[in-house]
Amino acid sequence: MITVHTQYQARFREITRIAGESFELAAPLVAELATAIANKYGPQMESLLIDRKTNELNASGTMYLDSKGRRIYMEDTLADGETIAFLVGIAGG
Repeated sequence: MITVHTQYQARFREITRIAGESFELAAPLVAELATAIANKYGPQMESLLIDRKTNELNASGTMYLDSKGRRIYMEDTLADGETIAFLVGIAGG
């Protein structure tokens, strides 16, 4: 088991109504974290978090970053104590 921390911003925070929380995961995978969050917060969170067509993290206007500021993907491995940020991307350039 590992513990992973989350930080929610924008729409993610609106759904969860908290700034962050911790999850204990049996498998240290992003897919496991995404499933745990979707199961806890229901269909609205699931549709924001997971692309139904690809079963990957939804990249449409959202970003998921690890503790080092790198984008994460479903197959990525998480470290014990790591913090994952859930953000809504801002258009521009």
